[in-house]
Amino acid sequence: MKKLFSMLFIATMLSMVLMSCGDDKDEPEMPKTQNLESVHESENETYFVFDIDMNKDKSTIYMYNIKFAPAAPAMTLRVDVPVKLNDSGKAYILTGTDLVADMQRGGSWVPMEAEQYHLNNLTCTVNPGGKLYYISFDAHGGHFEQSGELK
Repeated sequence: MKKLFSMLFIATMLSMVLMSCGDDKDEPEMPKTQNLESVHESENETYFVFDIDMNKDKSTIYMYNIKFAPAAPAMTLRVDVPVKLNDSGKAYILTGTDLVADMQRGGSWVPMEAEQYHLNNLTCTVNPGGKLYYISFDAHGGHFEQSGELK
């Protein structure tokens, strides 16, 4: 009889230990795909759409009405950039260099293959929870940097 109680006690203790070993992660995981847009008041100002897809090698950043110099015409660009999560798992990080962007001409996307048009040192952080973004890169002989809120 003592042997039976001992085995029941051991089984009870083991089940309690195993029950307490769970995933303590209370926060939801970041979605594998998201389409996030920066806040803008008019269609004529510079804004961004971040098409995040962690299932692919790269995600796409769309840049609307972007200028590289005050006198330069505004352009619409898209660029594919590798994406990963930051260390806390709460923001997407997109980084790359020597990236060929596509420029929208009419209804078509045209690659900007000339080396002076490549995007270099691109760093972009997209934080959906905090509704913030930051983007910076070098292109066309200048530096572009902007941060703001997401819708």
